[in-house]
Amino acid sequence: MAKISPKNIAEAVYVATEGKLGQDLTTMIRRSVKMLKEKRMLGRSDEVLDALQSIFDKKTGTVRAKITTAKSIGHQEKKNLENEIKEKYKAQNVLSEFFEKKELLGGMRIEIGDEIVDNTYRRKLQGLEKFLKQEK
Repeated sequence: MAKISPKNIAEAVYVATEGKLGQDLTTMIRRSVKMLKEKRMLGRSDEVLDALQSIFDKKTGTVRAKITTAKSIGHQEKKNLENEIKEKYKAQNVLSEFFEKKELLGGMRIEIGDEIVDNTYRRKLQGLEKFLKQEK
């Protein structure tokens, strides 16, 4: 018998709940949780939820971005950055989280899915240091 993966379960839950509201939605969610319990997969519920979120994001054209900067950026800068992400990824929506990390020194780090764009000063200095330390 084939193993049931969290992704398979997430796809089944998505199909079963698509378009459902109110009591119908509640019933389908309860059945899904009961099935997870019966298959002894409650410990993997985070993986199922992550896969379900990914399916939902794909269907709705949503991109999730995690942006880390050394200092706070203004509202307009955030909007401009979100618009650039929307354009690059051809997304309908961009859900972004902004974080501050002073040890970055400057620049920003953007994470979208598995892709990371690290344009922080700290990273650039590390690259320069590595280059200067190379033996000739």
